[in-house]
Amino acid sequence: MSPALINKTGERLPVTLLSGFLGSGKTTLLENILTSPDHGLRIGVIVNDVGALNIDAALLTSHDVTRKEEQVVAMQNGCICCTLRGDLLEEVARLAEEKQVEYLVIESSGVSEPMQVAETFSEEFADMHIAAGYDLEVDEGGDKETKQKLVEILKAGGLSKVARLDTCVTVVDAANFMQDFATADFLVDRQTDVPQEDDRNISDLQVDQVEFCDVIIVNKCDLVSKEELNRIKGVVKKLNPSAKVISTIKSRLDLTEILNTRLFSYEKAALSAGWLKSLNEEINPETEEYGIGTFVYRARRPFHPARLWDMIKSVFVVIQMEYQVEDDDMDIDEDETEESEDDETDEDSIMEDDQPQLDPKSRLATKMQDPTFGPLLRSKGFLWLATRPRMYGEWSQAGVMLTISGQDLWRCKVSEDEWPTDAETRKAITRDFDGKWGDRRQELVFIGQQMRNGGEDRLRKAFDACLLDDDEFHDWEVAMESDDPQKMLDELFEDGFEDWIETSHEGHNHVNGNGHNQGGHKH
Repeated sequence: MSPALINKTGERLPVTLLSGFLGSGKTTLLENILTSPDHGLRIGVIVNDVGALNIDAALLTSHDVTRKEEQVVAMQNGCICCTLRGDLLEEVARLAEEKQVEYLVIESSGVSEPMQVAETFSEEFADMHIAAGYDLEVDEGGDKETKQKLVEILKAGGLSKVARLDTCVTVVDAANFMQDFATADFLVDRQTDVPQEDDRNISDLQVDQVEFCDVIIVNKCDLVSKEELNRIKGVVKKLNPSAKVISTIKSRLDLTEILNTRLFSYEKAALSAGWLKSLNEEINPETEEYGIGTFVYRARRPFHPARLWDMIKSVFVVIQMEYQVEDDDMDIDEDETEESEDDETDEDSIMEDDQPQLDPKSRLATKMQDPTFGPLLRSKGFLWLATRPRMYGEWSQAGVMLTISGQDLWRCKVSEDEWPTDAETRKAITRDFDGKWGDRRQELVFIGQQMRNGGEDRLRKAFDACLLDDDEFHDWEVAMESDDPQKMLDELFEDGFEDWIETSHEGHNHVNGNGHNQGGHKH
C-alpha cells in the first residue's frame, strides 16, 4: 500500500452506505446525521446532489460534503457486478488519506445496487481489484493523472486497506413500497439520469436493495395505516430475515443504529436473502407474519418447457439473456438475406400466436387479477428443464418481472476432481444428490400474500402441472440412456426458451448468481 494511503493510527475509515429509491428519505436522513449533536463525529459525506441538502452552510463547515460525478471503471470480463466506481474509489481514498473526517457516509444513487458498492470495500475482492489496477495501468485511454491515482488504489487491493464498510442501510418509502411490487415500470420510465439501454426494472432493484443490507429503515410511516405498515414489515423480514427493521417518520432515529455498528460482513450480507436462507434451511420457511408467507417448492422431475412457458407467458414480463453469434468473415449474399428476413417474419407471426404481445402494463393487470400469481411478491431458486439435462437455470421474480437464465452445470455433470476441496462443502453437495439423476431438481422459494389461505396450494398445483407426467418421464429416462440424449429430448419436448450458454467464471464466484442483468430480452 502506498504510504500516503495508510491511516497512521492503523484504524480504517468506517463507512455507512445509504441505499434507497429517490424520495425514500435518504437525503433527510443525511441532514439528520449532519445536524445531530449526539454522535460528536466529524463526518465526511459523498452525495449525488449537494444542492438537495437543506442545511445551513455554516453547519456544513464542520463536515466534509462532496458531490462526485459518476466515473465508471469497467472490468475486462464485462461482468456488470465487476464494474468499479472510479469516482468513489478516489474520493474515499482521499478522505482516508487526509484524516480530516472520523466517519464517512455515502449516499448511493437511487438506481445503484448496494452489492456493487460493497464489493469496492470488501477484502474478498482484493485480488480482483489488483488485477484491475494492472489492466488499467496499460490502458492508453483517459486522463493520465486521474488514471494513475486509480491504478495506485486498485493495485493496493482497493479500499479495504484504508476503509471498512461498517453498515449497509436501505431506506424504503412506506407509501410506495407495495406499489413498487405492483408496477410494470423500468428504470428508464422513472429516471432521467439513466441511459436508455439500462434495462433494469423497479421491482428487481427494490428487492436487490432490501436483500443486501444490515438495516432497513421503513420511512414515512405516518402516511400509511398500521395494518399496511405491518404488511410492509412482514415483506421486508421475509426478504431479509437478518436485517434490523426500524420504522421512522422523517427519517428520525437513534443514529447509533446506523453509525459504528460493525454490523457489515460481506459474506453475511451475500447470504442474507430470505430465499437463500430458506433453501439452506437456516430458517423455517413455512411461516406467516402479518399476512406474508413463505414456502419452498421442491421436485425431482423436470419441467416440460412448453407447459412452463404457457403458465408464465401471460402473467409475467419474462426477461431472458439473448446470445448473438457474431462472425465478421461470414459472406451473405442479398438473396440469402431476403430469405432470412422472410423466415424471421414467419417466425415472428408464429410467436405472436403463441404469446400475447409484450405490454408490461397489460401483463401486470393480468397477474394482479390471477388468483395464483396475483398475491406472489418474490420467488427465486433453481430450475430443471426436461430439454436441458446438463445445466440448471435460475428463476428470479419480483412483482411482474421474471428473469430466467442459464447458470451452470449440475454437480452430477462435473467431475468430483473439480468440486471444492473443503470437506463440509463437498458434504453439502452430496446431500443434494438423490438417486440416478444426481442433484437435478426443482428448488424454488415463494414469498407472498395469502400463502396460508390457499395461496401455497394454488402455486404448488400450478407448478406440479408443469412437471413431466409418468409417461413423459419414462420417455425422458429412455432418451437419457440413448446414444444421443439431446437429440431425442429435442424431438420429445418443445422448448422455446432462449439458449443457455455454458460459461466459466474461474476464480470469480458470485454467491447469489443473479443480482445483475447484462442485457435481457423481454417477452
